Amino acid sequence: MDTIVKKEFVRRILEDEASRFEKNQSLAMRKILTFHTGQTESSRIFKVETADNFDGKLTMKHLARQRFLDIKRKKRSRKSRRLRTTRYPIHNRFVFGHFYSIANRLMVDFTNEVAEGIKRDLKLP
Repeated sequence: MDTIVKKEFVRRILEDEASRFEKNQSLAMRKILTFHTGQTESSRIFKVETADNFDGKLTMKHLARQRFLDIKRKKRSRKSRRLRTTRYPIHNRFVFGHFYSIANRLMVDFTNEVAEGIKRDLKLP
């Protein structure tokens, strides 16, 4: 019974963080990028899995180019000879920020009150 409660707690944390991740990253993408087809935002998939051998796993799939938008690159202006470095911080900032948030919530948030609430929700004795 303890493992059922712990797995449900982990699943809830991962689903909550996945929705927060998607919402926060979408806001940043809309603010920074100019969408033509909207594929960068709409092709992202967030999936939470649970199995017997592990408590939970959050998987994010996205287009490869989304990862490379975060890397600094140098652009030369047509009118001047100056180099300008550009990057779009839409990947690493969110991945690592939410990774630390998930780790912190898993360490701190599991209390007796939360366990009792999950037991009530699942109708366990």
